[in-house]
Amino acid sequence: MTTESLCANLIERYVRTCGLRFLRGKHDGEYLCVADVHPRCLHAHLETSPSFSDVFVIRVTPVCSFPVVDRPWLTNFADTWNQRNGEVTATVHGSCDSQRIGVSAHRSRWIQEGIFFEDFAAFADRTIAVAIELFAELTPVVELTPVVTARSGSGSWLRLGQRGLSPG
Repeated sequence: MTTESLCANLIERYVRTCGLRFLRGKHDGEYLCVADVHPRCLHAHLETSPSFSDVFVIRVTPVCSFPVVDRPWLTNFADTWNQRNGEVTATVHGSCDSQRIGVSAHRSRWIQEGIFFEDFAAFADRTIAVAIELFAELTPVVELTPVVTARSGSGSWLRLGQRGLSPG
């Protein structure tokens, strides 16, 4: 099995084992889930890196964007978070709307042949839990404007399952 198919298989097994409902991305090994966690919904994007097929990437974002006037405060927040936390990197990024910006939490890991699924799942669980902590810290200070949330083919809202949602 190639490392690309290994990584894609691990991601798919993870989302299925957790009971997650997901959308597949435009390439193998790309999945989007929606985490309905307090205090807000988050998108969890799990994928094999397009640049390196043996690298697993998790990116978590709120399902909302922020006013561009909040950029200085959000950039300071992300810098402070990144200095305190080595597990998940916070990034402020542009949006297709010039009046809005986004914040994401991301982490990656090299996937070697022979990796145990439990180790992969623990990495994904921990990354998502730390991202939830990041966005929980952001909640009290910034008022968020929701954007459209993805629906499955059956029309029901997509939600992340219970595994790995509480910070730990």
